[in-house]
Amino acid sequence: MHTTIFSTLFNTNLSVKKPSLYIDLPPHLAPLGLIDFCVRLGLEANEIDFDLFEPANQNYSMVFYQHHTTYMTKMNTTFVVYYETEEALSTLLSEIAREGLSDNSDINPTTYYESLSHLWSAYGTGEKDEAHPLQHLSVQINLQQDIKSHTILKETCYLGLRLGLYSTSVSFPVVTEEARHLSIVVKQGIENVMELVAQNTIHIVGFKENLPDVLRTIAKEKHASEGGLFGVWEFNEKQVTREQLLHEESWQDQSEATYLLNALQGENNTMVDAEIYLTATKVNRERYRLDLLEKLPNLKSVKVRSAFKTGLYWLLEEVLPSIRKPFKQVKIICKDGRKEQGLEQRNRWIMELYPIDELIEMHYGVPKENVIFELSHSQQHVYSVYVDDQLVDVLNPLISELDYVDSKKKTYPTTAGYRLFKDGVFIQEKVVLSDRERFYKYYMNKCLPHIVQKLTIDKDNSNQGHLFPLFDRIEIDFTSSGIEEELPVKQEANSSFEALYEDLYFNTLGYFNVLGNRIANRPYKAPGGIIPYIHIQQDIYQSIKSFIRLYQWHEEEYKACVTKRIVFDEKGHFDRADMTKGHEQKIVSVNQRLNFNMIDTYQLLSRFNNLAEVKMNYADLSYKGNLIPFIEVMQPSTSEFFSGLKKSNDKHTIVFEAGHHPNEVSSTPAILELIEDIILRQQELLNKINIIVIPLANPDGYEIMRTLTQEHPKWKHHAARYNAVGLEFAHVKFQKSVFGEANVLPMVLKKWAPDIVVDDHGIPAREWVQPFAGYACPPIFPVSYTLPSAKIYGIGRYANSDTKEIQAKNLERIAEKVNAIFEGTIFAQENAYWRARYFKYGTAWEPQKYPIEEMANINFYRSMEVTPTYSSVSILRYPQWVALDIISEVADEIVYDKELQSCIEAHKLFNQAIIQSAVSTKVKKTKLKGREIKQRPIEIR
Repeated sequence: MHTTIFSTLFNTNLSVKKPSLYIDLPPHLAPLGLIDFCVRLGLEANEIDFDLFEPANQNYSMVFYQHHTTYMTKMNTTFVVYYETEEALSTLLSEIAREGLSDNSDINPTTYYESLSHLWSAYGTGEKDEAHPLQHLSVQINLQQDIKSHTILKETCYLGLRLGLYSTSVSFPVVTEEARHLSIVVKQGIENVMELVAQNTIHIVGFKENLPDVLRTIAKEKHASEGGLFGVWEFNEKQVTREQLLHEESWQDQSEATYLLNALQGENNTMVDAEIYLTATKVNRERYRLDLLEKLPNLKSVKVRSAFKTGLYWLLEEVLPSIRKPFKQVKIICKDGRKEQGLEQRNRWIMELYPIDELIEMHYGVPKENVIFELSHSQQHVYSVYVDDQLVDVLNPLISELDYVDSKKKTYPTTAGYRLFKDGVFIQEKVVLSDRERFYKYYMNKCLPHIVQKLTIDKDNSNQGHLFPLFDRIEIDFTSSGIEEELPVKQEANSSFEALYEDLYFNTLGYFNVLGNRIANRPYKAPGGIIPYIHIQQDIYQSIKSFIRLYQWHEEEYKACVTKRIVFDEKGHFDRADMTKGHEQKIVSVNQRLNFNMIDTYQLLSRFNNLAEVKMNYADLSYKGNLIPFIEVMQPSTSEFFSGLKKSNDKHTIVFEAGHHPNEVSSTPAILELIEDIILRQQELLNKINIIVIPLANPDGYEIMRTLTQEHPKWKHHAARYNAVGLEFAHVKFQKSVFGEANVLPMVLKKWAPDIVVDDHGIPAREWVQPFAGYACPPIFPVSYTLPSAKIYGIGRYANSDTKEIQAKNLERIAEKVNAIFEGTIFAQENAYWRARYFKYGTAWEPQKYPIEEMANINFYRSMEVTPTYSSVSILRYPQWVALDIISEVADEIVYDKELQSCIEAHKLFNQAIIQSAVSTKVKKTKLKGREIKQRPIEIR
């Protein structure tokens, strides 16, 4: 009968469960069993208010009368408790607390308490190494008899209420002499303190008249992540490393235009025709042609071609303008790009023409489908062009041979130089390396070895170059002339400068990958930040120059902050804390606020702080000292304290991570707009689901991106995709490190145990050119991102475990839902457009490098090598309860204006499909030790 109190107080049909109960405890009573009862109230609740002992228009009340027998009965909305003695009352309340529950002592996992800041952690109570939907509370609360009083008992009950809130099962009784995992002792002393006397043993000590205030402060103070004081002193002591310049060097050389001029002046042949290859715009090439004719009288004629994307400019500037009559078809036969030991792929020479078919359609009215590519294994020329089946011209670009970073493979980029002809007969060819190539060779062959000599590398340290970098960052300043022009196709551009940027960035990563294999038998996948600053000068004769800086990584062991003692003032307020940081002992003020700031580019505070559906949290501190927020969006609540685990037990929970790679610019505004729309226009969805958002997972990378886009606002800026020291922090999640950005998703998983994890990402929105990596994406990528394969596509993964069948079905259903929601939209049309482009330029020639796993309206990769496999992937780490783990990829790497808004809308639509699927999936529960627990992983409908 007694358990009816909990079924009455906590209506299982309501998503908000909190004890609306006024306990009218007479001043002369202090039954210890009431602590057990309040722990049970917390266990049944998913939200709490600290109003049990004050009348506040609660729905129910509990009153106490002395009687010759001890029992409880219900009269309307009042629970009447009759008792013989206080001891009998205590026993009754304790029995009521554990009625209906089975023995929970074998339920795992439990938490641990190694610092006082673990009492209220960012995810509830206790520290835990791994996330789990269940959290067992095994606590012994010992309120010593000599200080037991009415007021102290009530405050201790609130402590128990909050401990119960964060738990999904409890070992009862908590007021017991039996040993428990956590021991909390409340006793009298000569100072108001809370002490961690041993692991999992907390003593709350003070003067009897002060202890109620001390207990109230402890029970009701919010954690620092929620804007409270609890643990804020440790948060403020987090490590923020300042870099130090370790090495710098400069380099200068003549421009390729000057080299070419000097070389031609040294030629002895007279009255020759010159074919020049120069990295310059059409205007600068024409000026250069006139300069050569003026300065070199031995030249009969001069033709100046582009040394960058030679084939494309040759077709646009020479071949097609030479055709005097309308035409219907252009066929371009390209030489097979593969060479022995070469990185180039079969489609290498086709890719260099991109987007020639659309440009022909635009300028000549020939449908792009009538611009046809063929590959030839036997053709001697690189390009042969047929117009309406008639051969009109051939071309062999000037090519150099360049070692790739592994010194095993070769690349064959087009380059600068000249060919000389006399009376139509070829007589001379000379390669004069482009500005880009000469600098690149210096950087790779001389500068990087200098940098390696400056580094302290421990080949036996398996974490170096993996969990922490070899250096803080390399900054590369380079200035030259070249080609930088936008094309009238989408947001396409031809940029010899950005091509160098990509080669410097990715091939530096490749260099250290090889270095690690050579000296430590493992690649250095996280050597440090590589940030190219490429500057454009217009004068083609002006010298080129570079300045390179190496910043030192200060290898510091992760220093955990541990608080052993907190002192309270006479009013029971926090005063100071005794803590250690590594081996350093400190006494710090507790009455303080967070010392760090949040990047608030997206006005998170002004947009969401006043919305009852939104709770703002500060998850951790980035490596550079930026606060990283996460937002909890759920049914409006007046309570400040709730249990994410229990909210996820009653509703499905989705986590959206955005801004992981900040150069993928649409994910953050997309998810913020989406949750704003849900709150303002679709609030009924929050009756069925909880939404957790990490809006800017990588603030340090965002700052790099913001700096780089000041000079080049339309480049892809891959240097800004990782964190401040070039680390893909996803690989160090669930590990203790100085990179707080890696702790955010694990923290959310621990607090909420979500059913669905969505990581919104992006890909290049236009052509990715890397001439010094085989004119393709570098070898570190198993597939090609040379062109967008879609406007938006999905990637899903599931674990090879006993839940595989459920998760595989979930993935298929989500793929179908996403495919359906895109039907008839502009995005389906764009997906078809990009799929055709990707196939025409890539998949048709290299299907393994350019894979497509298509549905009608969207590509969705489920079982291919593009799906991530590292252990921090949520569904691989927690296959027993994560039902779905999805990555969305939108073609948004530094897009802007209308294209940015389009990418935002595509992201929103993709995420809406996932939300709708979660909403339509019913919550199914099963009994576990007397508790209703949701069946996991859920089966998406």
